[in-house]
Parts: sequence; structure tokens; C-alpha cells
Amino acid sequence: MGKTMKKLINLLSIIIVFVMMSCEDNNGDSSNNEMPIKEVTTTNVNDAAYYFNLAEGSQNANLWHLAYQNMDVGGGFAMPSFSLSNSAMLAVESSMDFESIQNSPAPNSFAPEGGRMQYGGSNSALTYNMTTHQVSVSSDTYIIYDTVSHKVFKVHFDDYSSGVVIFRYAELTSK
Repeated sequence: MGKTMKKLINLLSIIIVFVMMSCEDNNGDSSNNEMPIKEVTTTNVNDAAYYFNLAEGSQNANLWHLAYQNMDVGGGFAMPSFSLSNSAMLAVESSMDFESIQNSPAPNSFAPEGGRMQYGGSNSALTYNMTTHQVSVSSDTYIIYDTVSHKVFKVHFDDYSSGVVIFRYAELTSK
């Protein structure tokens, strides 16, 4: 019985060593590129302007990157519109979907927003259809570079309903 017990202990030891070696530590696994994506629901723009700080991940009227407010378009009409702070630069990605964008574009891709994402701008985040009287969101992804923190964020506007917008964003890594 002593030999059998010794063989059993050896076999058990081998199994334990094998199990321990086959366990994998994924903490440093670079193939896991899951980027945390945050979803934000704004307040109703008809109640008040909404200012959002992408780095903090919160509403902040004093230190913001993204502003959502009604813009006077003449004739007594106002349209919901997004704009960036003066400390933010913009690049617009229209050929890749939001989820596929993993890295920040080259620094020379960014330029001042200059009204491009505002209502009526060349890359307006929100558009108004005069025929259907509906506000819709752009399919573009907006890449925003904060010149103060040097962080880069991707932003995609998903839905507009009665003055409230839902958007997603994530911080991008440098190439």
C-alpha cells in the first residue's frame, strides 16, 4: 500500500503543477483591447445649456469640452447645437464606425472646431429636416483633442428626442 500511496501522491503533484502552469494571467495581455465606452444622456436643451467635461466624465459648466445649447438661427427660431470649447481641437471620422476607432489620429489631423459641428456647419452633429420637422444625429464620429490635458476622445451622437441627446465617448490611446 505504501507504493500505491507514493504513486498517487506523485500523480497528484504532477496534476497540481500542470493545473498551476496552465492558469494564465491576463492582466498584461495586450490582445484585450476593450476600451471603456461611456454613455451620456444630456438634460433637455430647452431647459438650459448643457456643458460636459470629457476628462472628468461629468457635467461641468466651468471647465467643459462639449457644449449643447440652443443656437439662434434667425427669424425667431433656435436650433439645438453642439460646439467645443476654445481649448479643444476637432477631427471628423466618417469612414470608420465608432467601435472600430482605437487610436488617436495624427496630430496634424486636428483643427479648431470653427463651427463645423454646430447646427448648419459642414459636420453638424445635429441636423433639422424641414420637410419632416425632425432633428437627427450625424453618423460621423468626432475626435476631440483637449489641448490642456493632451487627451483625445472619440464621441458619437446616438439619438435625439425632444431636446435630449444620447452620446457615447471613450478616451483614445496615442499611436
